[in-house]
Amino acid sequence: MTYSDIPDASGIPQAGAVAHRVYAYAVHRVCIDVPTCARDLDIPPEQVEETVKDLTHLRLLLPAQGAGDEYVAVNPMSASLQLLAPYDEELRARQHALEQIRQQMHSLMPLFRSNTPEAQRDASIERIDDLNAVRGILSRLAEECQHEVITSQPGGARDAGILEEAARRDSYVLERGVRMRTLYQHTARFDQPTRAYVDRISHKGAEVRTTGSGFMRAIIYDSRTAVISLPDNPQGAALVQNPDITHFIVQAFEWAWVTAEPFNPRFDRDEIRSISDSLNQTLLRMLASGHDDKSIARQLGISPRTCQRRISELMQEIGARTRLQAGYLIREHGLVPHTDDIDFPDEPSEDGE
Repeated sequence: MTYSDIPDASGIPQAGAVAHRVYAYAVHRVCIDVPTCARDLDIPPEQVEETVKDLTHLRLLLPAQGAGDEYVAVNPMSASLQLLAPYDEELRARQHALEQIRQQMHSLMPLFRSNTPEAQRDASIERIDDLNAVRGILSRLAEECQHEVITSQPGGARDAGILEEAARRDSYVLERGVRMRTLYQHTARFDQPTRAYVDRISHKGAEVRTTGSGFMRAIIYDSRTAVISLPDNPQGAALVQNPDITHFIVQAFEWAWVTAEPFNPRFDRDEIRSISDSLNQTLLRMLASGHDDKSIARQLGISPRTCQRRISELMQEIGARTRLQAGYLIREHGLVPHTDDIDFPDEPSEDGE
């Protein structure tokens, strides 16, 4: 609430440079009058008279008793109490009215929740198909979170706009002393907006790691409430408050977190080379196991086109003309550790069967 919301507040004068000089003059004297003040300060009498009126309105000067043309200085704290008392009362009255309205609206929430289709099916799991509604829920949960937020974001690079929104929300959470851990896939390290986002939240205390394997998309607040992705609607989410399900999601995150590598947002050539080698190892293992391009791309968090290009480069590098031959060479030359248990796919016939 501002002065403009309160009647007549705009009429309060501002204390400018001349007012400061006149008030300082009055503070060092028992009382002052306009002619003497104008002469001593070398200010036109009419300007002093107007300034004295303003200072009197501000309660910083009061007429001296028994002397109608003389004024005495008042303690600024006392003056502010006298001046602002009516406005303080108005503010309290409006805040009380707002709180009453808020309580009345909140009292309807149990009725709303008990009659939604989601609540009738399962009160602990709610499907949300609207993106703005999901954003609103994420903001509310961030405000209510007290201890820790853990986030898993598969799929490599993220949209710059989404990252900016997340950075504002995450910064607010971190500044309140809430712990935050975020898990990405290795491919996110090659995206500049993602690196900038990680650098920004890391400076505020967030911990970020990456892993080569795939995992579910989820945000968990205080290990009690989870927001997970929907398989059929990328714009929506499921709000999960079932303790058994949230416990499972948290444990899945912790398993991935232990094996993940810290995300250093500063470009480190050796580190990037190591991550690239790790991605190639995962790709080789999946290639030898018979996974198709689509599943490999999804697992690594890269596009199908990028996946096809990397597979082609790796097959050329190891001297394989077919995927069956690639699987054989991978095991024969020990390109991926522990490949003895891999079941290599049958070589497809020329007609694709």
